[in-house]
Amino acid sequence: MGKTNLRVLGQTPLNAEPPCLVELTKHTITPLHLAYARNHSVIKDLASEFDSYTVKIDGEMEGMEEKVLNVKDMIASFPRKVVVAALICAGNRRAKMQEKTGKEVRGIKWSEGTIANARWGGVLLRDILISTGIPEEEEAQKGFHVCFASNVAPCQDDTSYGGSIPLEEVMDKDGAAMLAYEMNDAPLTPDHGFPLRVVVPGYFGMRWVKWVDRITISRNESPNFYQQRDYKMLPECVSSPEEATQENWWGRTPSMQRLNCNSVVAHIQCLTLACPDQKTLKVAGYAYSHCPISRVEISADGGETWHEVRITYQEGNWSWSLWEGELVIDIDVDDLEWASHGQRNGRPKTKITVISRAFDQSGNAQDTECRWNLRGVGFCGVGVGSIEV
Repeated sequence: MGKTNLRVLGQTPLNAEPPCLVELTKHTITPLHLAYARNHSVIKDLASEFDSYTVKIDGEMEGMEEKVLNVKDMIASFPRKVVVAALICAGNRRAKMQEKTGKEVRGIKWSEGTIANARWGGVLLRDILISTGIPEEEEAQKGFHVCFASNVAPCQDDTSYGGSIPLEEVMDKDGAAMLAYEMNDAPLTPDHGFPLRVVVPGYFGMRWVKWVDRITISRNESPNFYQQRDYKMLPECVSSPEEATQENWWGRTPSMQRLNCNSVVAHIQCLTLACPDQKTLKVAGYAYSHCPISRVEISADGGETWHEVRITYQEGNWSWSLWEGELVIDIDVDDLEWASHGQRNGRPKTKITVISRAFDQSGNAQDTECRWNLRGVGFCGVGVGSIEV
């Protein structure tokens, strides 16, 4: 990796996130040094293999042609597509789930920084698959999956890394699933999948397979560990991996795919320092879903009243949304003095907690009562931030 400002939670394999949400949300497009690192294997530098790097495309769909594409030939042969999309770890906010529920979760205790809004350049998977003979009619695509695999390095729980999404999602004319070779108008770096990675806008990051070298059209989901026995929101009754295996909860629980609606409070600033009994707070944060965010609201009274905020940035269909707003808070100074037993130690202070919730253009609302699950994935409880004033 190059220059990084990340907080390292695991060295081998490297797993790290930006420590400061204020700094992260200063940027509409996440700079590389603030883009989180999530790995299940060592990072391979394949620069010396670029000229010979290939992707094999095969499958069991009738009429399709097996192909082996050289990455340089692919870049030269297919139109370049650019899309802004947020890459988000399924474990984003895992530590918050544990904090809120008081129950231990299995996995890296990510805070709220495993999100990177980037500009991706590459070749549409739809174009590549059409060239192999995959039909464009939606009816013919139903029941099939696109399985991505990286055989570059063995992983912690499998000999390779893999994942899959439904074929009709890849073939959607309005979609932008791609094989990307650029991030933020520059070639991918090794830690972000050079020379080629999958980008699936609107989907959780574990489906964005790095160092992809095989794509298979199948009637079944990917058999890989990370599709079948991980990244699933197991029911609350499942308290151990052994229980999930013995009672076949892995098989009974659907794989996580599309992003859920979510919001995070990144920063609270008090704008009125002199007035003791009324405070104006500036609150900022981010939100995301599998489609554009339509509205974000904040509350300083535990959700009894909500106030809509301004969305200050949103680009296309799959970027994150940055937001900010102001709240005017009335403070009973006499109550503060009574709580301090009448003793003023300077000016009395009180803690104000602000929560957030988001809504998207498909009509989905943030599931603010998001329940605990063993792996701590998909947490979307209210965004929470506090300040002493």
